[in-house]
Amino acid sequence: MRPHGRRLVFVLLLALPAVALLHLVLAREGPGLADLLRLLGGGNGSDDDRIDRFVFTDIRLPRLLVALFGGASLALAGAVMQACFRNPLASPDLVGTAAGAAFGGALAIVFAFAGAAVLVVPASSLLGAVAVTSLVFVLAGAHGRFSVAGLLLAGVALNTLVGALTAFVVTFTYSNYTASSQVLFWLMGGLEGRTWEHAAITALGFVVFAAGIVPRLRQLDLLTLRDDSAHSLGLDAQRVRRVLLWLACGLTATTVSNTGGIAFVGLVVPHLARLLVGPGHALLLPAAAASGALLLAGSDLACRLAPPDLNLRLGVVTAILGAPYFLFLLARHRRGEVL
Repeated sequence: MRPHGRRLVFVLLLALPAVALLHLVLAREGPGLADLLRLLGGGNGSDDDRIDRFVFTDIRLPRLLVALFGGASLALAGAVMQACFRNPLASPDLVGTAAGAAFGGALAIVFAFAGAAVLVVPASSLLGAVAVTSLVFVLAGAHGRFSVAGLLLAGVALNTLVGALTAFVVTFTYSNYTASSQVLFWLMGGLEGRTWEHAAITALGFVVFAAGIVPRLRQLDLLTLRDDSAHSLGLDAQRVRRVLLWLACGLTATTVSNTGGIAFVGLVVPHLARLLVGPGHALLLPAAAASGALLLAGSDLACRLAPPDLNLRLGVVTAILGAPYFLFLLARHRRGEVL
């Protein structure tokens, strides 16, 4: 644990409302801070007030909540998976959850189910995520147990297969510009058009699955040891790892089903949080969750403020932010430092 770890977590938590406020009031056009303060003061009942209230409460606020809870979920899932695999480069898409969600969402869009109801794409994504993750666990298991190596191999195989199937499905839309652009935007991630239903799924997923992780902080610390060492301290590493991985997959599935493909958040953020507060999960998990929420909300704000002709996607922004960090890791590795 770093000497000032608790203070850093407190600072990150304090930064959340500030970033949330900026996300609400900053935009290329539409109501701003003065309009929000006027509405909080009661407004004057004019048509402009009703329009501004709709923009804040039905357009920007659900989008903000998806960004905050989604970023926190992905970062929390990444921290859990890095502990389970004893590898700081593990990420939430390692066992096929993100790939399955992308495939399910792409299917719903390609076959024109997306127009039937607002939750069709998230529901299809959730089904795809659960199906692929379950298949990975089945392929990796042997007599009810699995090895980390087997899980990784099954995850890589299913990720490759599902990625190929997703690309194949996308080829069906080449002659349909509207459908092909929708699929492409979905795979690149984005929070446009998020509703209170999307926000509820993302928030509920975070609360439910994070509640399952919090009582297992000591178990997460023990999982960073070798399995025989953890067993000598009274931990059934196989069983605990399975439960925690399913909780991490739940966080990933409920987020990706509402955001589309989001790169690097679950990989980079937990690693940065570990550098700030140390490896102890009592501080690492809240630091990672707060940092993930800040990163995704800030990245989405950058997408909103960018010129509209750029069509800047959320997944592109997080990838641009994440790539330099790998160069930083490479520099540390060359100096012989531990990743």
